[in-house]
Amino acid sequence: MLNVTPDSFSDGGHFMCVERAVDHARAMVAAGADVVDVGGASSRPAGRAYGKGAPKVPPDEELRRTLPVVRQLVGEGVAVSIDTTSAEVAEAALGAGARYLNDVSCGADDVLLRVAAKFGADYVLMHTRGDGAVAGQHIVYADVVSEVLSELQDGVARAQACGVARERIWLDPGIGFAKTPAQSLRLLAATAELSGLGQPVLVGPSRKAFIAATAPRPDGSIPGPGDRQPGTDAALAAAVLGGATAIRVHDVEASFQSLRVAAGIHAARAGVSA
Repeated sequence: MLNVTPDSFSDGGHFMCVERAVDHARAMVAAGADVVDVGGASSRPAGRAYGKGAPKVPPDEELRRTLPVVRQLVGEGVAVSIDTTSAEVAEAALGAGARYLNDVSCGADDVLLRVAAKFGADYVLMHTRGDGAVAGQHIVYADVVSEVLSELQDGVARAQACGVARERIWLDPGIGFAKTPAQSLRLLAATAELSGLGQPVLVGPSRKAFIAATAPRPDGSIPGPGDRQPGTDAALAAAVLGGATAIRVHDVEASFQSLRVAAGIHAARAGVSA
């Protein structure tokens, strides 16, 4: 993922300059990334980990941040995903050649869904509730796995009703969005059940707060986002072993080896060549 924002939880402000963002994307591709997911508005949810969460970003500002980067990368032949809940931003990015639309709203906006359908984009439907806050009714589940799967299936139905082809729809369990750390772990453990719905699955646990909550340092202090790679590797391996088709990460180089080993184990378990 490539965050061209000043306030993303992990790398906010690092890649606000177009040249620096493009250089980082090139390094990601060289390290093994198949797709670069460009986002111009932080989606960090409200809750204990991130306080009030991310402020809303107007579409014109989101476009100013993302569109030059999308155009440059597409021009260099890079497969690009646009991470947005704005139909205006999605329209411009997909029109500029982005191939994927990453929607963290769980298909809440029919206009956005129709934009995905118009361009024939691969559409990533991420589970969340409301604004994703890790608080209140958003995190009340009788059974987090069955309810997330059911709500994702409802999202698939909405997307199809708006013209998105079923074979273009990816599912993302939304680790950390409207979920406690324990609920996020439960969903990671149930990746195979999500894969069993028949859609390709994308999982994005990289550097998230559930890792710090699950594995504080021995002295009780909480590792910051940049110190969560070992926990990220464990979560990535669990997702791949559960049948995830794709993984979204911050540090491609650091994650590549663990992903390849996990993929090899998954293939060996299935009795096929990696």
